[in-house]
Amino acid sequence: MKNHIKVNGQIRQTNKKWSHLRQQQRERISNWLRWEYTKFVQVNHRRPKKYEHDEILSEVMDRIEEREIWIPYGEVKRYYLSKIGKWFQKTESERETQTPSNEEQHTLEK
Repeated sequence: MKNHIKVNGQIRQTNKKWSHLRQQQRERISNWLRWEYTKFVQVNHRRPKKYEHDEILSEVMDRIEEREIWIPYGEVKRYYLSKIGKWFQKTESERETQTPSNEEQHTLEK
């Protein structure tokens, strides 16, 4: 029990990894992170700065704690930082596909 602590009568593993979570928990956390990130990019039309990444992570960590999922902050941050490049490219490509259709509509109206 070297890597365990007792919190509220439950034993928690202090060195828990992302891969130790159940599939449903990983998907739920991943969806929350992606949703918060894309919401930020759509509202501000730019990538988040370092302190803004921490705000996004704290929002998601609050949800994780509400669901009583135990995962260290560092594991969630590592996963988040590994995915933000992919998510940003996806939101950019979605924005680019929407923009030409709007420009075509304006040229057709003239």
